[in-house]
Amino acid sequence: MKQLVLSILLTTLLPFPVLSQKTIYPNLIQKSSQKNRSANGWKEYVSNAGNFAVMLPSQGQLSEEKTPQIRVKLDQGPHTYGVARLDGFKFGETAQRTVEGAAEDFLNSTEGKLLEKKAMSLGGYPGASIKFETENPPGITEGRFYLIGRYIYAVIVFTRQGSSHEDASRFLDSFRVLNQ
Repeated sequence: MKQLVLSILLTTLLPFPVLSQKTIYPNLIQKSSQKNRSANGWKEYVSNAGNFAVMLPSQGQLSEEKTPQIRVKLDQGPHTYGVARLDGFKFGETAQRTVEGAAEDFLNSTEGKLLEKKAMSLGGYPGASIKFETENPPGITEGRFYLIGRYIYAVIVFTRQGSSHEDASRFLDSFRVLNQ
């Protein structure tokens, strides 16, 4: 069951209707590139199809799905890490409202207790962050959602109860988009 948690969470964003490409916010550009960071026992995972890179523990069971959405998941000990590039979601009246809506929809699809929610950005792209606690299985889920071009990138980590959040932060902070 614990291996299915992130798969279930990542698929909750898929049923949203896709709106016309005219709804895309064309003035969003990445302002600066991020540096590739390396850490002991971690390696950079690059998804050319998904146009992103992220640091992941070098051990664990990695799975990737490339059709039609891009999804990457790694189960590793006390953490489950995942990235999804989604193109079927609800657009809001602004780019910021779009990512906030995606974060809220994700939270509403779980039975978690909200701990923290805030606006953020990634290289000039709008983003939203949520953190919530679940009872079954017990733990903390953190998600960051970014609107980049016509995609929302969902970067999500589940930390089992009693485990350190340090690796969760390392994973979330390492996410970067490749050349647009």
